[in-house]
Amino acid sequence: MVSQNKELGLFLKKKRSTLRPEQFALKFDKRRRVKGLKREEVADLAGVSIDWYVRIEQGQNVNPSVDVLLSLSRVLQLNNEEKRYLFNLSDKKLPMEDFTIPTISNTLQKFLDNQNPSIAYVTDSKLTMIGWNETALKVYGNYEEMNEKEKNSVWRAFNDNYLKKLLDNWEGHSKLRVEQLRANYSYYKNDNTINEIINELNEKNSLFNKWWNNQGIMGTPEGQKLLHHPLVGDLYLSYISFKSTEIEGANITIQMPIDDYTKNKLEQLELA
Repeated sequence: MVSQNKELGLFLKKKRSTLRPEQFALKFDKRRRVKGLKREEVADLAGVSIDWYVRIEQGQNVNPSVDVLLSLSRVLQLNNEEKRYLFNLSDKKLPMEDFTIPTISNTLQKFLDNQNPSIAYVTDSKLTMIGWNETALKVYGNYEEMNEKEKNSVWRAFNDNYLKKLLDNWEGHSKLRVEQLRANYSYYKNDNTINEIINELNEKNSLFNKWWNNQGIMGTPEGQKLLHHPLVGDLYLSYISFKSTEIEGANITIQMPIDDYTKNKLEQLELA
């Protein structure tokens, strides 16, 4: 039976082999024979000594700290399940705050970018936009220039005139967003920012208040929608949403052109 220390070393070695120096802008010889990153490269990127890192890969009992494990997790680009595994092998507990900061991994961003000219974006449990591709910016607006409140799709549905004109079915869209936000309450009940938004909308908007207090049924994760874009006109889209296994409470949404007419218009927007 492989010891816990040996398993830890094997795990790190395996993850190291899946990475390439180009991902970290490291200079390397094209005749390089090493599969993945070298031990000294991982050690340098993680801010630990090469001797220490060699000992941990060899399965020696080096007792890495929480900070070192977090640094190795970042360098080796571990997902949440892999982080848990790394910490368990080290007899350490993964800090809770490490789960509460939603971040878009390089892999997820590449997935979003590969959906162009379809629209692709990620919303967290508060229905705030946290990731997107170029087409999403061209259709829904420049999230990169918005503050956190403006990125929140519920707040925006009731306060943004551009979005109200863009949506063919504003009421259906907005009601669904309110129901989704209410259903996610357990994720963010102690979050001051979203609770301020909810209180503001409850006080100022009777429709929000009505939908928030109704026990409505959320729509399906698949369907069709029509948008009226100010530059290219009508966009006929089909959409699908699915839960992220990496970011707790987050959803990934892809909105695809139904026909070549819409696809051509989305391609035009990409070039605009």
